[in-house]
Amino acid sequence: MTLIDPRRSIRSALDALSEESGVAIDAGLVLSTLGPPLEVALAPWFDGAALERACRRFRQLHEPVLTDETDPMPGAIEAVGAVRALGGKTVVITAKYEPHARTSLQAVGIVADAVVGWRYGPEKGEALRDHAAQVYVGDHAADVQAARVGGCVAVAVATGGTTGPELQDAGADVVLPDLLAFPSWLERWMVGGARHNA
Repeated sequence: MTLIDPRRSIRSALDALSEESGVAIDAGLVLSTLGPPLEVALAPWFDGAALERACRRFRQLHEPVLTDETDPMPGAIEAVGAVRALGGKTVVITAKYEPHARTSLQAVGIVADAVVGWRYGPEKGEALRDHAAQVYVGDHAADVQAARVGGCVAVAVATGGTTGPELQDAGADVVLPDLLAFPSWLERWMVGGARHNA
């Protein structure tokens, strides 16, 4: 949970999927471990072809509730604005299904220069390189790994299921409590001689 808080919409879709399928999905567990792809999140309850069907159906159930049940994380809009104000570009790289990522960002009023979906861990790093990103902000150890692969400064925010110490142990260059602290950090980093593409 870096830019958006998807918990309400995910819970709604999981509850509907559970009711339809007759499978008792632990929504609380899924919500406490957000970050990995949907296929990983649903793997404790489905496998093989059933997992593929469950993921497809989840996305169908999720889409109608995205606009009304997605919230911005504290400081997210300001963080994106700070990048733009300093002449940078914002690229959102996520494990989420890309059309849903775009809808979610639009729902909370965040405008990114580019959105890349269905990427996780090292795959995010490849996308970071493709976009010549210099800073990657995430809330998961896999995001720190992505920053390393992408050759970026790894900025971690302790707003998801991973604690600040865990993010530090994962190798983050900077650990912030949340995105409210990002604009001032970014300004200091820019003054320190960084180029203008975050």
